[in-house]
Amino acid sequence: MDLSANLEVFSPLEIINLVSSSKRTGALYLDIAGENSEIYFEEGIPVHAEFKGLIGIEAIYNVAIEKKGSLQYKDKIAIKEHTIKKNETLELIHNIEKRRIEFDDLLTKLPPFTAILEKRADGVQDNVALRKSDWTMIRLIDGKRDINKLIHDSNLPILVVCQTLEWLIEKGLLFDKSKSERLRQNFEKMLNNIMDVYSVKGTNTNEWFSYIISSLNLEGFETISGMIKLNNEKIDSDESITKILTEEYYSKTKDMLYKKSNERANEELGKMLAKKKHKELLSREER
Repeated sequence: MDLSANLEVFSPLEIINLVSSSKRTGALYLDIAGENSEIYFEEGIPVHAEFKGLIGIEAIYNVAIEKKGSLQYKDKIAIKEHTIKKNETLELIHNIEKRRIEFDDLLTKLPPFTAILEKRADGVQDNVALRKSDWTMIRLIDGKRDINKLIHDSNLPILVVCQTLEWLIEKGLLFDKSKSERLRQNFEKMLNNIMDVYSVKGTNTNEWFSYIISSLNLEGFETISGMIKLNNEKIDSDESITKILTEEYYSKTKDMLYKKSNERANEELGKMLAKKKHKELLSREER
């Protein structure tokens, strides 16, 4: 029983199940993004597997979650060696399915594989202990590779790469470049909304811009204040702002500037008009 299949049509789990249920002795050869994997069966029981430096049962677990590539099964192939214990195969299918569920859940926490990741400006903090896989991925992050390319270039199993990237993103060491660019655009929009609502073009735009800068400096946001400038009565930001601008940072900055702008408007325009201006500012968020 020799067969060939595409992993986008038949999953590795389905083929492993087929070989196991028919109690075949032979070898399953997989080509996954140019990386080769081998799984050997003896009367339907997996006895040896290799994939990206992994040997034995862990190699099977990591192969089983792959969704792109091709495979060939060849019957009556001599067994190279035995690296999988019999007790490890008792709940093999159940454990593979469990890994697949974990992997699918992990994918919901990661950006799309077409996303380009970038390192945060402040780098690795002293209180963060990095593993070997963490350092491998950090060295590959160059602001040009997308996640697909990182998986390929790392020479690590896809599960290890995804677990590592999810942890590095969660710790704030990496960020999704496209997501941060959208955050930058929202940040600029928020600043310009404040200018449009409270300042009068050609009259006091410079004063309100100076007030925004002063507020940022006084409230501990001096790093970001040096990354914005007034250009033709519109506020622009440097591209480098994406390396420090997080959703939390953006939210705190916005709350502070909304409060400060309302306080100044109360002093200059009175409570009634200041309240009206504040409502207008909030309504602009929905546009």
